[in-house]
Formats: sequence, structure tokens, C-alpha cells
Amino acid sequence: MAKQKIRIRLKAYEHGILDQSADKIVETAKR
Repeated sequence: MAKQKIRIRLKAYEHGILDQSADKIVETAKR
């Protein structure tokens, strides 16, 4: 159970990073 929670937390963390980088790419593309 603990491993699953860590895995889910890692996925959410990675998604957060991906969202941030995606926002940066969109911002640079708009300029």
C-alpha cells in the first residue's frame, strides 16, 4: 500500500513539473 501511495505521489509530482514546463513552452511560443 505504501509503495502505491509513493508511486501516485511521484506521478502527481511529475505531472506538476510537466505542467510547469508546458506553460513555459506556451509562454515562449506566444512571444
